[in-house]
Amino acid sequence: MRCILNKDATLLKPTKPCENPLTERSFEKSSSLSIRSILIFAGVTGTLGVSTGALAAPLQLSQSQSYTIPAMPLDKALEVLGKKAGLQITYDPALTSGKTSQPVMGAKDASAALQQLLSASGLNYRRPQQDTIVIQKASAVPAIRLGPVRVGGRVSRNSDPQSAYGPGVGLVATRSASATRTDTAMIETPKSIYVVTRKQMDDLQPQSIAEALRYTPGVVTSPGNVLSSSPSSDTFQPVHQRGFESYTFVDGLLNGTSVTDPFFLDRIEALSGPSSVMYGQSTPGGLINMTLKRPTTTARHEVNVGFGNYGRYEGQLDFGGPLNKKRNVLYRVVALGNTQGSQVDYQHYKRVAIQGDLEWKIDDRTSITLIGQFAYSPQTISGAYVPAYGSALSSPLGHIPVNRYYGDPSFDRNWDREYLGEVLLHHDFSQNMQFNSTVRYDGQADSHCNLQLDTVDLANKTISRYATCNNNNNGRSVQMTSNLSYKISTGQVRHNLLVGVDYRTQAEDGRSKFSFGNVPSISITDPKYNQYTMSDYISATQGKFTHYHYQYSQYAIYFQDQIKWRKFYLTLAGRQDWNSYGARHIFNRPFTWNAGINYVSSVGLAPYFNYSTSFMPQTGSIYNHQVLRQADPLNGHQWEAGLKYQIPHIQTFFTAAYYDVKENNVLVSDPDFPNYDLEIGQVRSRGVELSANANLAEGLDLTASYSYSRPVNSKTDLTADTIGGETVSLLHRTLVYQPKHTASAFIDYRFPTSLAPGLSINFGVRYIGSAWGDEANSFRNPAYVLFDSGLNYNFAQTFPSLKGLHVRLSMTNSTNKTYTSCGGLDTCQYGEQRRIFGLIGYRW
Repeated sequence: MRCILNKDATLLKPTKPCENPLTERSFEKSSSLSIRSILIFAGVTGTLGVSTGALAAPLQLSQSQSYTIPAMPLDKALEVLGKKAGLQITYDPALTSGKTSQPVMGAKDASAALQQLLSASGLNYRRPQQDTIVIQKASAVPAIRLGPVRVGGRVSRNSDPQSAYGPGVGLVATRSASATRTDTAMIETPKSIYVVTRKQMDDLQPQSIAEALRYTPGVVTSPGNVLSSSPSSDTFQPVHQRGFESYTFVDGLLNGTSVTDPFFLDRIEALSGPSSVMYGQSTPGGLINMTLKRPTTTARHEVNVGFGNYGRYEGQLDFGGPLNKKRNVLYRVVALGNTQGSQVDYQHYKRVAIQGDLEWKIDDRTSITLIGQFAYSPQTISGAYVPAYGSALSSPLGHIPVNRYYGDPSFDRNWDREYLGEVLLHHDFSQNMQFNSTVRYDGQADSHCNLQLDTVDLANKTISRYATCNNNNNGRSVQMTSNLSYKISTGQVRHNLLVGVDYRTQAEDGRSKFSFGNVPSISITDPKYNQYTMSDYISATQGKFTHYHYQYSQYAIYFQDQIKWRKFYLTLAGRQDWNSYGARHIFNRPFTWNAGINYVSSVGLAPYFNYSTSFMPQTGSIYNHQVLRQADPLNGHQWEAGLKYQIPHIQTFFTAAYYDVKENNVLVSDPDFPNYDLEIGQVRSRGVELSANANLAEGLDLTASYSYSRPVNSKTDLTADTIGGETVSLLHRTLVYQPKHTASAFIDYRFPTSLAPGLSINFGVRYIGSAWGDEANSFRNPAYVLFDSGLNYNFAQTFPSLKGLHVRLSMTNSTNKTYTSCGGLDTCQYGEQRRIFGLIGYRW
């Protein structure tokens, strides 16, 4: 019998074997099992403009086109691929039952797409006719041989979007290497990990790392202007996790000067909780690890031109692919340039940045990747602070406008220059033994000269100010991490052993100087500018600066065992560090460790428990029993319990976590020796984090989160003044900037081709609860709700001749909500007002 096709060229109730309507030939009939045929042809009636009298010719297996097929039930994936490639795919339903496809993303030919889709199924295919594919067991007939597949090698890192180094699929990532330095399923990792995928960054169009993390649970970002300094620096745009300011890492190494504009990244991961066991010095709240874009095995070319309010103009390019016929030498070039103003008067920003990658796959076991970066910002934006009275607090002088600037454009001198070179080496000694190493050298020079607020005088309607200049003449660092992993089985127990070494040395030479002498006060209500210049500053300081030299070194060895027994996963890790500050003085040798266990059930539920520690060097002096010594490092301890859930065969990931983290050895003043400190302070944070990431259906993606956190000074003898002038103890006071409740949701929807071909829209909402605005907890930053929105249009869906042309539009704070955040009476910032950014791009 013939197959009966509906208008979408899909089978209507294919309950019996059927003939190929193009060839008039019948497939062999199985005596015991029915055979299912999927007959989908590219360019079907109506959708792609082909007449009803003829079907489009099927694609050649070698013809390249773009695929976006996430992991899903294998029979469904075959149907999607057959429809895309115009192929008839036939198989025994028993072969695909219960199996899940591998994701297929990017431009490639149909043969490569089918091989990748089947790569983990134990199946291959043969091609009896030009437009017919027959799925069979891998051992059946080697008519078409699949290419070699290496588990954990560099090839999989570049080709699989769901690898620990890939961009993820939609808004979902299921694997990570941040917690363990091995490519591990996150459901098997007993720790909280949250991933911002490449698609989420494309939808949000963030200008900084802090902005890209705004929908991440447990993360609180700076509410002020996202470009308050260079986007690669977190100096003026801090990111807090679980109440503690975070360090940022790039490719597993501390971010010294790496260019981390979001356009240069494949993914951003927020690893929550103490993480020193794999990274060395870090705060107990967690860390942010970013993955730079890498060379791709398929050719890609993308050029974008962007524009937005505040006079923003931007150009972007992203080229990559193989350089030779053997496809073992790959490259990638990423670059951008932009200029824009700000919601604050006299604040402007300019930047150019470029990254070049070169990967050489020496053989099937060995690859080496070289990455180089350079960025220059001839003009950056300084922190635009306003007093609390008139912004967060009512004032008899009225409301301070959002665009008000209390510095002086005649004195602003802000620029930044960064560069780095990175080498990544991977080698497979065998299927079970791998070696990985990352080495990086980076450098930075910058200068920041600004006027800062000092004291508010409401009676005279003025603010006193002081001048400060900081010049980093030569900041540089050399970093390396290398590890060897080995998989071994002992009976029913499987081990993934890891041993590695870390090295980092950092140095910085610069000069700085404060000046309070001749800086004029500024009117709160009627500011006058060009009142203070660089010559005034040099006159006040007599051209003398305080020169400084900073040097820090860290050496470490770490080890880890990931143990699997049945459905239990146990992770044990330890690390010994040797740290020195200055030329000869070694001041601590901390040991940190991590232990966690989880159980992954067959229905996708995974309860877990984790205990981990961290350390952070500090440079205070302790005087005890007539002995002067260096302060011990801060040390963090956390226990965490939670539940992860991944619906089988569907791109989803849900988490729930409760944590209790403490940071000890916090320095407080010594009452007996005022010039020295005591290590008796403690900060404690407890909270809950919930997250949901799901590609709910074809074209519908969702991420949502809720966080509760309360970081407090649990032990201290420090005091602070309230806004009324009363001196109070900081004991049990909540840290500034830290809201107790935050929640967010973001959804992206791609319309079906029958309704609005090529169009997708997204919408987000963020709730940030009230937070204390000063250390004494005497006034609050009000809660606020923000809305974000955007759209993306792909012209090829409607106009095939315009294939590759696309338009994006994103809008942050769509309702133009005015909100503030303060860390004291003279350190308040207005949150970012409505920002609109449009982008026109072309891919080929």
